Amino acid sequence: MRRGYLSLLENLAQTLGAVAPSGTMSVTIPLLMLSAANGTWLLLLITLSIFLLIMLSVMRFAALHAAAGSLATYSQLGWGVRGGLLGGWIYLLGIAFCVPSALFASASYVDLLLVPTFGAGGPLRLSILTALLTIGAWLAAHRDVKLSTNLMLAIECGSVTVMVLLLIAGMFHARAWIDPAQLRLTGVHFGGLQGGLVLAFMLMAGFEGTTSLGEESRDPQITVPRAICRCMLPLTALYLLLSYCLVSLQNHGVIAPQENGLTVPFVSIAHSIHWPWLGPLSSLGVALSFFACGLASLTVASRVLFSMARDGHLAQRLARVHPRNATPSRAIALVCIFSIIVPIVMVSAGAQLSVSINVLSQLGSLGLIGAYLVVVLALPRYLHREGMLRRSDVVLAGLAAAMLLIVLELSVYPPPAAPYDYLPYIFLTCLAAGVLLSGTRWLAPSSARPNPN
Repeated sequence: MRRGYLSLLENLAQTLGAVAPSGTMSVTIPLLMLSAANGTWLLLLITLSIFLLIMLSVMRFAALHAAAGSLATYSQLGWGVRGGLLGGWIYLLGIAFCVPSALFASASYVDLLLVPTFGAGGPLRLSILTALLTIGAWLAAHRDVKLSTNLMLAIECGSVTVMVLLLIAGMFHARAWIDPAQLRLTGVHFGGLQGGLVLAFMLMAGFEGTTSLGEESRDPQITVPRAICRCMLPLTALYLLLSYCLVSLQNHGVIAPQENGLTVPFVSIAHSIHWPWLGPLSSLGVALSFFACGLASLTVASRVLFSMARDGHLAQRLARVHPRNATPSRAIALVCIFSIIVPIVMVSAGAQLSVSINVLSQLGSLGLIGAYLVVVLALPRYLHREGMLRRSDVVLAGLAAAMLLIVLELSVYPPPAAPYDYLPYIFLTCLAAGVLLSGTRWLAPSSARPNPN
């Protein structure tokens, strides 16, 4: 892969694409509103504070080490080969589930846009759309990483601009700037906050995606931490403001219920201000945002696969790059095959659309929470071994680990309703299968590091 190929702007684009702000604004935050209601802003504040601790830990690693393996490599630096293998699989599964989750959501919103013209579509149309979008993501990721990042940047900037303008117009029209129910946390209870905690982690999940670009970035030990900081801090402020505004508009009766199982708050806002033509445009923005998220997650997952194969944990064939495009083409293709099969199997089995997307999202969230926990605990071990450990590093890692353990505990106890109570067991089964695969003859580690070329 090309060294020093990507600028700061393109690293920003990778981070922006992975967190999908337009999709978060239109889908994740409205879903959190269903459980947290007037406490949505408080739930976001808690989650974003935890992410700040995680972000500082990841940035500390990124300032010292550039690697295509991202969190998988950081795990190995702190825990050694075996710990790195376990941490690598946890992260790989987490980010890999994010790919079909995002592309399936993108296909769902494209399908929603087709309803007025072609009528309601069935599982076949949704499966075809998912496959086509996955192929589109594969073409972009396979062709050139710079093409991918620039495409993500254009999509997110355009979508976020439309949605912010709609939100401002809706707040002015409804005169909803002051909402006493939120300020007093009316009707907020612990169970509602707990129910949305794991899903809330999808707000910033994937922020570390730019670390997977490694030495493809120019001056990665400076560029990568700077890209994370410059992207995530403004988004934190935006999400807090947006959550307050959406709940206020809901309390003022502006936002309508779900449509075909999908959240469409900006469509409701567009109708309330008598600009209905902006509704489909916002839905298109959501579809494109999830496509960008799927593309960004595909970029990360393929590079983690590439790095694990290069380190001898997976088949050497996955550590080869395309001779002309300089992309990990085989790893990209493998993730795309997985991302086509999983949603089609779920649709064919008759799973509800919203449940399918939520299941994939929460599986991805569990993987990322686990990977973050492994990395924040690996940080003081690595720094101590290198003679760079500071007291602040220990405090940072301790606080971040404590918060993540609380989130993991609340995600499984008390047990959520079916089918979500099975998700930890599904993830652990996939993790065990992955670790076993790394020991099979087909994926047996070689004694020498394979040549990526």
